[in-house]
Amino acid sequence: MKSNIDERQTLDCQSYFDGVSRSWELNYAADGSMVGRLAGIVEQLKTRVRIGGRILEFGCGAGDISAQCAREGYKVDAVDRSTKMIERAKSRFSNEGVDFSPCADSLNLPFPDGTFDGIVASSVLEYVSPLQAHLKELQRVCKADGYSFITVPNMIHPIRWLEAAERCLVSPFRGWLPAVLHEREDYLALSVNRLSMRQWSRAFSQAGWAIVGTEQRYEPLKLIIGKKGANVAANRAESL
Repeated sequence: MKSNIDERQTLDCQSYFDGVSRSWELNYAADGSMVGRLAGIVEQLKTRVRIGGRILEFGCGAGDISAQCAREGYKVDAVDRSTKMIERAKSRFSNEGVDFSPCADSLNLPFPDGTFDGIVASSVLEYVSPLQAHLKELQRVCKADGYSFITVPNMIHPIRWLEAAERCLVSPFRGWLPAVLHEREDYLALSVNRLSMRQWSRAFSQAGWAIVGTEQRYEPLKLIIGKKGANVAANRAESL
């Protein structure tokens, strides 16, 4: 059950992403900041989930990752709490075969237990609250031997150190900042789950996932690969 604080976080995130829905796709342009994550997620997906498998993108934004997964031969369902993002995704990728749907309640996804071979969540879990309940819900809709591919802020990267300082020194005063700076400060304020790798490992394990790999460990973003039903001891592998 969500607390009032959790609900406020959810509504603030929905409002923020509604507001950036028209420009979000620029991040996936040829010179965009998110092109690398798209390639990295799809590469890992193809090594672990058979082509033709069913994929859920949780927090699909404007649809670029979902569309690419569909082009690779996967059956893709994509959900997002931002109705504006879903509208944009549908208008951009109407011929890709992706089922884009708004999701009013991210803790009660509209899918039966064990539906998906793979779960993709690209820079989504940093915003959700409560985190543990969302990880458990993603585990519920994943098949017994399915995988999750989740990107999170890499807190050992120097960019994240600078952001941490900015969150303390600047973000509390964002109401007094020029409008042009509000989007960045809103992003930093909403990005609440900035955890160490050990903390992510614990959160995954408690939700029934084992971390079986990580990628991009020297980049600002880390890709965590989880497996449902794997030996939880695997959580200590690779990056820990």
